[in-house]
Amino acid sequence: MPTPVGHIIAGAIIYQAQQKEKNIWFLTFLLFFAMLPDCDFIFGFLVGDPNRYHHQFTHSFVFVVSAGLFGGLIYSKWQRTNFTLSSAFFVCAGITHVILDLLAVDKREPFGCPIWWPFSNKFAISPVLIFSDVSRVSDSRLFFKSLFNAHNMRTITLELFILMPIALIILWITRIKQGNTEQ
Repeated sequence: MPTPVGHIIAGAIIYQAQQKEKNIWFLTFLLFFAMLPDCDFIFGFLVGDPNRYHHQFTHSFVFVVSAGLFGGLIYSKWQRTNFTLSSAFFVCAGITHVILDLLAVDKREPFGCPIWWPFSNKFAISPVLIFSDVSRVSDSRLFFKSLFNAHNMRTITLELFILMPIALIILWITRIKQGNTEQ
């Protein structure tokens, strides 16, 4: 699975790709939804094993679509914006999380994500893996400390190498489009 760095970059790509909402609150919501599937770590922390429930129902399309719709409702009421547009981007941010995880090495059973939950309990993983895994321990007391290691730094470097060019291309395209509309 990618690190939070990779998921945040993916959320930022979604933010940059859209043209309607350019404000800090929309960016904050997008980044929240790009990270939301990993809220399953919280359930594990409650039982002393942060990894126990990771890659479960929160990594399904039903979860990210439902969460994105709910977030779109909250955001559109609060900011008085278009519900459909907000929801669509929040759903996309959540889906980027699941897709990145499907494209990552997974060394913990069950391998992959239950993308079709609740319709199927089968886990899926891409046959082509372009992201590395994250090295971490299962002990709640040592979990955060265990994230800071050379393997995870290489994982972050790989994510930057793959995702930053995409982010820069999207930024470049949106700047060109903005320049064309201002003329």
